[in-house]
Amino acid sequence: MDIKGETVKQYRIINKFALLVSIIIITLNINTFKVNAKANTNLNIDLNNKIYSLSNKGSDNLLDNLMVALTGKINGYEVVLNENVVGYTVLENNLENIKSEVLKKYISENSIREDMVKSFDIKWDINLREERFDVEMLQTNKEVVDNIYNIAEKDPEKIRISVNYIKEEVNNIKPSTIIIPTEDLYLGESKVEEGQYGLKKEIKEVISESGKVVNTKTIKEEIIKDQVSKKIYRGTKNPYEYGVAFLNHPTRGGVMTSGYGERWHSFHKGIDIAGNIGDDVFVAMDGEVIYAEYNDGGYGNLIIVKHEDNMSTYYGHLSDFNVKVGDKVKKGNVIGKVGNTGFSTGPHLHFELRVNDEPVDPTNYIVQ
Repeated sequence: MDIKGETVKQYRIINKFALLVSIIIITLNINTFKVNAKANTNLNIDLNNKIYSLSNKGSDNLLDNLMVALTGKINGYEVVLNENVVGYTVLENNLENIKSEVLKKYISENSIREDMVKSFDIKWDINLREERFDVEMLQTNKEVVDNIYNIAEKDPEKIRISVNYIKEEVNNIKPSTIIIPTEDLYLGESKVEEGQYGLKKEIKEVISESGKVVNTKTIKEEIIKDQVSKKIYRGTKNPYEYGVAFLNHPTRGGVMTSGYGERWHSFHKGIDIAGNIGDDVFVAMDGEVIYAEYNDGGYGNLIIVKHEDNMSTYYGHLSDFNVKVGDKVKKGNVIGKVGNTGFSTGPHLHFELRVNDEPVDPTNYIVQ
């Protein structure tokens, strides 16, 4: 009997067995490391003054680990949203942790302070389904949460996230405006003293759904800095009584072709200014349009603007109207177009100034 040969043979068998065991142990360690790298993580979430803890329940069962090592598969749970798999986990009670992490991500992405959150909720159809799958498919909570959050952003109907929170804002207070009549200025003149913005702190209760604010209610305000009102000093002194020129020229240039007074055995109540049909006609002073239509008394298309202190201005023979009765107009606004309507010998503007409804010579009151 060859004892030496048998010994060598047995030694070789032992070596092969030891090598096989070593390979199994190495494979076991590699796959176990993959599992642990994904699942054996402690997560502590402090959200809305509630602590949520997540710890891996790593199996100490040698047979389970051996099967993972040999097959590369693991017993776990598919995360199912509306019948679609959106993630993989080995933790059977992981939904609440996933929900908390999704909410925490929502709060971070929308710049909401955690300590200001009053309540939150997620409306979704999600559950865990027990399954056996490749170790490579196993995900960390962060990967599952990121995937779910991306779905929520793209399709809010599948995942509706709602957060009720308190928000503090510091906002400007727009200065109010005060109109102050003054005899130091003529009618149509004004002087402005600019105001200053104030500051106020506002505490608001906000409801946000799927990234959009759907309701905001101010629950408290605190003035940090008072606003300073803007003051507009508006003249009340009638320039006509002081012989001061105050009327804007009613056309852009143009020669006066007929003055105020006696003309052709009649009395001309205003002045005529030459122009081309379609030239702009400007209002001479701030006021309100009280007449804008065709006049049978010779004026043709006529606009009458009423001003302060019982003054009014007339604009006759127009080809077109740019305003209507009731319009408020400012000095220099375009109100019509030069024309040749009514009793007219050619394109021009007939312009009148009336005080207490009596025509006066406007010539010296037009600013040249």
